Amino acid sequence: MKVIVNECSHYDVEAIKTKVIAALNKLSFDFSKLYNAKVALKPNLLTSASPESAVITHPVFFKAIVQIVKQHGGIPVLVESPAVHSLQRVMKKTGYDAIVTEEDVLVADTSDYIVIHNDAAHHFKRFEVPKILTECDILINIPKFKTHALTHITCAVKNLFGTIHGMKKSQWHIKAKTKDEFAHMLLDLYQAYCTDTAVPKTIVHIVDAITMMEGDGPGPSGRPAFLGVIGVSYNAIAVDYALSQLAGFSIDNIPTIIMGFKRGLCSIPQNIDIIKDSEISSRISITPKEAGSTKILGIPIINRILKNLLVAKPLPDPEKCTLCYQCKQICPVKAISTSKDGKVPWYDYSVCIRCYCCMEICPESAISLTKPLLQRILK
Repeated sequence: MKVIVNECSHYDVEAIKTKVIAALNKLSFDFSKLYNAKVALKPNLLTSASPESAVITHPVFFKAIVQIVKQHGGIPVLVESPAVHSLQRVMKKTGYDAIVTEEDVLVADTSDYIVIHNDAAHHFKRFEVPKILTECDILINIPKFKTHALTHITCAVKNLFGTIHGMKKSQWHIKAKTKDEFAHMLLDLYQAYCTDTAVPKTIVHIVDAITMMEGDGPGPSGRPAFLGVIGVSYNAIAVDYALSQLAGFSIDNIPTIIMGFKRGLCSIPQNIDIIKDSEISSRISITPKEAGSTKILGIPIINRILKNLLVAKPLPDPEKCTLCYQCKQICPVKAISTSKDGKVPWYDYSVCIRCYCCMEICPESAISLTKPLLQRILK
């Protein structure tokens, strides 16, 4: 199992194309498969953020992949469903609309879906994914490498979750309420993509890690950090592992990677062949912020008490909050309601499941994580 990690220091279409093509050649990718093929392209378009914020897959990076597909006779199809806003609004705000027009990229309707299955799932066997994928021959997953308050990172594995339509994504946080359950759900979805014959059999992951994100990711509360690489692999867990290792993250803190190894969805680390450019070294070390699971005890009342003592909670900042209530709109358990003080939305932390969806989509970076009480006392 191979992961190619190539150096790329800036967002330039030709430079990115050169590095990506070199990486695909090292993976023995058959470029002839692109000819006359519909190729689904799945970037990370979480919300209407600027490319410089490192919230989204950089539009220049996306454009480079589009041009590679077209230069080999393929038909690029953008497949994405942002969490709150329409795809059209997000594309306009991020510069994707100009690329889609200029490069004649088809834009999929993700509200029209099919159900894919995973009979070998840990728990979740059925997922609704865009029907357009049944018409595509190849899926190119184009994630942004970022930190994530719940799963520690979001990269190739989690980016596929973005194919689930809009607000339906937040409902999965009700079905999978804890960090571990949510990670297993993401892996169940990834496994479904790998095994269900209704979706493309060729899936390749090309990660934008030129500028990554650190801190309170994956939304605007995180901070851009230069990593200067592109990661490419046929296995999502393997490329997530390679980039996390390069960035200096503790692999033990990343549930999708650890559980992916245990479930046999990826070779063990010793059997992953990570091929790096000679220019690359472990030159950056970034510590992701702490985030924990709400699954403390099985007794609901005790659980609510310990949750506030042990698990970081999202806290809105009255200096930044504009009361747009996107947080209220996305909250899967309705723990957020209209402001009681006219400054910030009101949070019911006894109901909050610590999924951090609110922080993820806040356009003002007005929501941050607070250290739980017990952690502050013991420090």
